Amino acid sequence: MKKIGILPLGIVLFPESSYPLYIFEDRYKKLINECWDNQELFGINLITPKKMYSIGCTAIVSDIMDVKENGNLDIIISGKQRFKISKIYDGERPYLIAEIEKFEDTDSSIDLELLKKTVNLFNIIAGKAKNFKIKPIEIEKITYTQPSFQIAMKSGLTLEERQYLLEMQSENKRLEYLLNHLNAILPLLEKVEGLELLSRNDGYLNL
Repeated sequence: MKKIGILPLGIVLFPESSYPLYIFEDRYKKLINECWDNQELFGINLITPKKMYSIGCTAIVSDIMDVKENGNLDIIISGKQRFKISKIYDGERPYLIAEIEKFEDTDSSIDLELLKKTVNLFNIIAGKAKNFKIKPIEIEKITYTQPSFQIAMKSGLTLEERQYLLEMQSENKRLEYLLNHLNAILPLLEKVEGLELLSRNDGYLNL
């Protein structure tokens, strides 16, 4: 098992996604600077007022965009692989350290027809979302090993739904979940509720 630094945040980081962060706490500035200098991985775990989730995603600092006079950082992180925390070490470093184990799909097969249906519906919604910039997905240009995570980034999921998706261990089950979610959103797009749902899409970068 491997030990890494943990950065608990109110986000769900997906594998292969990119996300901008503003780092202002001293303990996390230390974590990020160490990981940047040594090109080491750290972990992102969703934290809510009730709990910190044990399933997270490893990340690497892909770019430091700006360093403020006080040392605060504007950075971009890239998601790598999912993991599960098996043990937390508090007090060993200024930030949390955790022993982690791999968390992978038990079924990695992809139903291409299901993928096409989900992407097509996503693109219909992207075309209707005039108030938000949602980039359509070209199915032949998908580079994600698990395309469901690419679709999920801009699908208007709540934090809990994103976490639920992150914890699923079947690509086809994730695609089915997204297809059902998108089917539910589609009729709401002309109403306030639909716009509110899609407003959750901020955060992930389309690179």
